[in-house]
Amino acid sequence: MQYPKISIVTVSFNSAQYIEAGILSILEQGYPALEYIVVDGGSTDGTRDIIDKYRYRIAHVIYEPDNGPAEALNKGFKLATGEIMGWLNSDDRLHTRSLFAVAEIFNSLNDVSWMMGFPTWFSANGVCVNEIYYNRTGPYFFPQYIGDNLHLKFARWSKWRFAMGDFSAIQQESVFWRRSLWEKAGSHVKEEFIAFDLELWTRFFEHAQLYTAQAMVGGFRVHGNQVSFNQQQRYKQESQKFIDAFRQRLFEQNFGYTMRTLLARLTKPFYYYETPVLKKIYPRVVDLPPHIIYDFLKKQFIIGES
Repeated sequence: MQYPKISIVTVSFNSAQYIEAGILSILEQGYPALEYIVVDGGSTDGTRDIIDKYRYRIAHVIYEPDNGPAEALNKGFKLATGEIMGWLNSDDRLHTRSLFAVAEIFNSLNDVSWMMGFPTWFSANGVCVNEIYYNRTGPYFFPQYIGDNLHLKFARWSKWRFAMGDFSAIQQESVFWRRSLWEKAGSHVKEEFIAFDLELWTRFFEHAQLYTAQAMVGGFRVHGNQVSFNQQQRYKQESQKFIDAFRQRLFEQNFGYTMRTLLARLTKPFYYYETPVLKKIYPRVVDLPPHIIYDFLKKQFIIGES
C-alpha cells in the first residue's frame, strides 16, 4: 500500500483536560506518512507541558497568541505539505487505524476529493456513546425506524441537500480532503466567524462531492464547553447566513430550482421511511452521492450503488 502524506492540524487553548487523548489518537495509529502540526494560542493550564511531552513526534509546534481557532488553523495549514489534509480539535479523537482507511480511500478512488467517515460521538470521559445523533422531536424520528438503514440516511450530503437545510451534521472530526480541493477553495478558513467549518464546506461544495465512507474515522467529544454549545445562537446565525448565501449562488446557476425544492420536500419522508419505489426519488432529486463501502471480497474500499 502507498502512504500519501496526511497533514493534520490541532489547535488548542487551555485544553489540558483532553488534549493528550487527542494527540495519542493520532500518533498511536503508527501511520508512516503523517505530518502532525499543533498550534497553541498561549495556554496557561498545563497544555503546553503535554504538547512538549510528544514534541519529538510532532512535525511543527507553534506557541503564540491568536485571535481564535480559525486564525490558529490558518497558521497550521500554511505549514502543511501533505497530499491529504484535515484537522482535529484538541478535545476530539480519531478512531483506531482511521488514517489507514483514509489513505486507502484516496489511493483507490480517484474521483473522491472530499470524504467523511461515519459520524460518531464521545462522552466527556472518552466513551464512544453513539453512532449518530438524532433530534428526537423532529418529524422523521420514530423508534422502530432507528436501524442501520436509517443511520445511513443521516450520513450522506450533496450541495442540494445542504442548501435545502440539512447542513448541521457534516462532522468535521471525520472529514479529510485532497490538497487540490483546498487550493481551489481558497486555501484558508475565514477567521472572522465561529462557524468557519460550515462556511468552508459551502466553498468545497462549489468544486466537489462529499462522499461518506462506512468507516469510523473521528468522533466529537460532547462536554458542553465547545464554542458550538456556549455560543450556540451566534453559531446558528452565522450558519444560516452562509447557507442562505450558498443557496442563492446555487439557485442562480440552476434553472428549475423551485420545483426541485418542492419535490425534495414532498419525497423526503418516503426516503426516510423506506417506502417502496418512492424512496428512490429524494436521493435523485438532491443528487446524493453513493456511500463508500468496504468490499470484503475485494478487500478494498469501493463506491457503492447510488
